[in-house]
Amino acid sequence: MKTAVPTHRKQVRGDLRPDRAPSPVRTTASLRSRVADRTWPIVAAGLMLAFGMLYMFAWIPVVHHHSYWAVGDDLWGIFRGAHYIGWGFLGGIYTPSNGIVTFPGMPVILTPLAMLNDHLHLTESYLPFIVQHPTAALMLEPVELLLASTVVFASDALAQRLSVSRARRRSLCFVVAIIAWPTAAVWGHAEDALAMTFAIYALIAMLDRRWAAFGWLLGLGIVVQPLVALLVPLLIGAAPRGQRVLLAIRSAALSALLVGVALAGDAADTWRALVTQPTPPSMNHATPWNALAPKAVSGAVATSRHGGYLHRLGHAAAVQTPSRAVAEVSGGPGRLVDVLLAVAIGLYVWRRPQDPVRLLWLAAAVLASRCLFEAVMTPYYLAPPLILALVMASRRNGRGFLAAAVIALEITVFAYHHLNPWAWWLPIVVGLGAILALGYPAGVCAPSGPVPEVLRGSESSEPDSPQLESRRVHEHSR
Repeated sequence: MKTAVPTHRKQVRGDLRPDRAPSPVRTTASLRSRVADRTWPIVAAGLMLAFGMLYMFAWIPVVHHHSYWAVGDDLWGIFRGAHYIGWGFLGGIYTPSNGIVTFPGMPVILTPLAMLNDHLHLTESYLPFIVQHPTAALMLEPVELLLASTVVFASDALAQRLSVSRARRRSLCFVVAIIAWPTAAVWGHAEDALAMTFAIYALIAMLDRRWAAFGWLLGLGIVVQPLVALLVPLLIGAAPRGQRVLLAIRSAALSALLVGVALAGDAADTWRALVTQPTPPSMNHATPWNALAPKAVSGAVATSRHGGYLHRLGHAAAVQTPSRAVAEVSGGPGRLVDVLLAVAIGLYVWRRPQDPVRLLWLAAAVLASRCLFEAVMTPYYLAPPLILALVMASRRNGRGFLAAAVIALEITVFAYHHLNPWAWWLPIVVGLGAILALGYPAGVCAPSGPVPEVLRGSESSEPDSPQLESRRVHEHSR
């Protein structure tokens, strides 16, 4: 008579049953593999952090010869909004002096830091009051830089999903890091890069047909920076019929909740910030659309920049800067044109289903449309469309990607020059159009049915699907 082998003996011999948890050895190996696969994003993020802190400590003393730390002025308004949330007054983030004209996502993220700042009694600037060495920046600036660096990981993950070579992905990581770095280090607007992180991971979830994760990730991007909401019509049009309503609900739920609470607390300021969206052309870059933009209520706004503050303030630690009244224009109506364009593209995709790669390219084009219709622009507005457009361009041959990277870096630097509206706006628009053209997925045919699942796969080193491999070889040979 045969004797049954005890279960524990099977386990000793290594006969692992399916219901057993993975061994620590396998988990560690998997973690090491993932870290190794993201080596260059980690390096790029580390460089962003190092150069960001170096910029904060050394830029003004070395270039302007004053003992001040270079911290983005806008960051202090966002951080003040985080204080209001910590004090239980969400509507307070839209107090005009904070200068916030976006959704409350970033102040919510920074709220724990604001409360810790109060507990530690750290100093911070509050415009128009400038603190020479705000100790809160020692905690706040690294967090901003790390949040902005997440877009490098997202871009690399999407490029890997598109079968971009490792060498090309390495170059992409550093170009994306250079473009994302000023959003946090110079301007204090890490939310523009962070919103693209959520949006790109949402696009990856779409390629995997994980619709629930897709909707929630997109909603996180929208609540951080509403620019991402331009993708909603396009992606709803690409989603299966049974998922469209759920996708709309998931992507809007968090923003609707937070904005609704803010409206209940301070309706007038919330409406002014989110609908009127006042912005002063004299402080930023007016485009030709500025002549058609409605004029908002004028206010006392300091038109000088941080370097100007230093020359006038000398070595004082905290002094109120002189202000003068300037006209503000409303950015809301111009952005409505972007929304209508996004809806039109969404209807087109709904009526004519597109290949997933072409959907990604259309997403980059929709994001770039913001720079086409803005009445007043700031250089960091270019970062979100440039990042996704560069990922698409990385699929092309080496010369095409090199050209796209050079143009992206050139218009990023050019955007800091102050010129008349046409001389500034035209090169920006032409440069964005050239990068989009270089990344256009030629040779991809639109399917006749629902969006195919040709890009589904893992982020490991498994072989590419036959469809992807044949498409990549075909496009690289063009």
